[in-house]
Amino acid sequence: MKFTAANKKQLYSYLKFLFILFIVLIILVVLYGYNSGSCEVTKSYECSKDFCLYKEFVPELNFALRRDIDTLSQDLSLYKRVTITMYPENILNCAIPNKSGATLSTASVVKGSPMLINYYQNELRSVISRLTNLTLYPTSLDLPTSCCILVYEKENDWINWHYDYNYYNGRFFTVLIPITSELTCTKFQFKKDNEVISLDLTKKGICFEGNYLYHRASKLCEGQKRIMLSCQYVTDNSMSYVNQLRIKLKDYAYIGKLF
Repeated sequence: MKFTAANKKQLYSYLKFLFILFIVLIILVVLYGYNSGSCEVTKSYECSKDFCLYKEFVPELNFALRRDIDTLSQDLSLYKRVTITMYPENILNCAIPNKSGATLSTASVVKGSPMLINYYQNELRSVISRLTNLTLYPTSLDLPTSCCILVYEKENDWINWHYDYNYYNGRFFTVLIPITSELTCTKFQFKKDNEVISLDLTKKGICFEGNYLYHRASKLCEGQKRIMLSCQYVTDNSMSYVNQLRIKLKDYAYIGKLF
C-alpha cells in the first residue's frame, strides 16, 4: 500500500496524539502517586525516645482469640478478594498501586468474633498505647479496615510499595499481628536510607506509623499461606469532610466496597 502525503500527515497526527496521551497518562500516574502515597518521598519525621517509625513487640493472643480467628480464616467465602494488577509495577520512585489478597472486614469480625473486637478496643489498645507512650484510640467500627483479617493464600498475593495515607487529624498507627507462624516468601518490608529492610513477622507483631514508613508486603510463593490481624489506632479520631470521602474511596480499593 502506497502512502500519500495526506495519509502520512494523518498517521503523523495519530502518532502525535498517542504520544501526547501517553505523556498525560504518565503525568497523571505520577501526580496520583505523590498524592496517594505510592511514591517514595522525603518526609520530615521526629523520633521520640519511645517510638521511631515502627516498633516490634510480642503479641499475646489467648487460646479463645486464636480459635475465633482460626474459625473465621477457614471460611474464605466471608472474605472480599481484591486484585489490582498493572504494568509496569514501578515507574522511577513511584510504585503503581498493585495488590492481591483477601480481607475479612471489620463488619464481618464484629459479627463473627465480638471477643476479638473487645480485644482490639481494650487490651491491645492498652498494649500499643504503652508501646508508643501515647494515648491511642481505636478507629470507627464503621470502617472496614479498623480491625480486619488479611489472608494471602494465592501465588503472588502482595501489596506494592506505599505510604498509609493519614485521613485523621491525629497521628495514625497500624498494628500487624501474625496468626500463621510459618515462614513464607511474603515479608513486611520497608525502605530506610535507600535500603530495603525485611522483617520476619512470624513470632512478633509490629506497630508502625505508615504515613511516614514506605512499606509493602512482598509476593507470596505458590502453596503458601499467610494470615495477619490488622488493627488501626489514632491519637484523634476526627477528620475533615474531604478526608471522609477519600477514606471511602480508599476502602473501595482495599475491600471492593464503598459502604
